[in-house]
Amino acid sequence: YDISKLSIIFLDIDGVLALAFGSMNRNNKWDAYPFDRKAVKVLNKILKETGAEIVLSSDWKHHYGMKALSEIFLELNGVIKAPIDVTPALPTNSMDLEGGRVAEIKLWLKENAEKMGVTHWVSVDDLNMSEGLTNFVHCKRFNEGIKQTGLADKIVKFLS
Repeated sequence: YDISKLSIIFLDIDGVLALAFGSMNRNNKWDAYPFDRKAVKVLNKILKETGAEIVLSSDWKHHYGMKALSEIFLELNGVIKAPIDVTPALPTNSMDLEGGRVAEIKLWLKENAEKMGVTHWVSVDDLNMSEGLTNFVHCKRFNEGIKQTGLADKIVKFLS
């Protein structure tokens, strides 16, 4: 990958990495749902291939600080990179979760993209934000998340 460019993955967790909530054991020091092992493998492959950094757009940003998120990604789940940031937390209308998340991503880009030199980005989410974002990959099947056939290729294309 080209180190002169900065690629960002705006990443959701539930329905993308954490997939089978009812059967999950949250018995860890963070009381966090563990990520699906195969989903982590797919994410790690994307991160290695593109050099992208993670900005968390997930609601998990309301429950964990950056240190805990780093530990959850690296120690608990074996992701090769921790998030470098989270999107801003804007007041959200529960009837329009998609619109709220789109606004948070757009605000992060407005405040950070130019000064950080972001050249490529993609949002990966189980909420359908295709109306609000051009660079979007939808994890339609909550039980497959990022493992869903063809999604990794779409994500890499946005980041390349």
